[in-house]
Amino acid sequence: MKRLKSTHKSTAPRKQRIIQAALRCFTEKGYIETSISDVCAMSGTSVGSLYHHFKSKEQLAAAVYLAGIRNYQTGLIEEVQKRPAPEEGIYAIVRFHLEWVRDNSDWARFLMQYRHAGFMDSTEHKFAELNDEFNSVVADWFRANVQSGAFRTMPPALYFCIVLGPCQEYTRLYLSHGYSDIEKAIEVIASAALRAILT
Repeated sequence: MKRLKSTHKSTAPRKQRIIQAALRCFTEKGYIETSISDVCAMSGTSVGSLYHHFKSKEQLAAAVYLAGIRNYQTGLIEEVQKRPAPEEGIYAIVRFHLEWVRDNSDWARFLMQYRHAGFMDSTEHKFAELNDEFNSVVADWFRANVQSGAFRTMPPALYFCIVLGPCQEYTRLYLSHGYSDIEKAIEVIASAALRAILT
């Protein structure tokens, strides 16, 4: 029993190590050029061990994508839930997004580049579940501020467009052209968003 428990405890860190190694390989060589052997060498994992966790390179790539989405969404939800004040919350959302992209640029680039890749087909249901949970939590925060009279009333999707839309566009510029003044971007985007939605 102790051996089984120990093995179970080591499974999650091993999978995470493989996912991080795969992300690095995909970043350095590209998804198509990366082989399972490359990921094994990068992660210090045997081929048999990797295939125990991931049945194919496609499944591994989908896991990398979902891990990135989960990491981003979990962090942003935490920021929203601990900042109920409207102005502070908007700044926190914008700051988290842009700093996450800066600190996780490989993941951010992978998420943008491979959203519609073929390997995502098998994970659409899980991807939709993550998005539904994320959208529900963030929408509840916006709704609470509408009910308090802080935010203008508008279709829920527009709050996401106004606040996160510019963040996503800046992300594309940052990743492709090297725009790097994150602090200035946070101030400008958050201020513009507040002017658009505050009553």
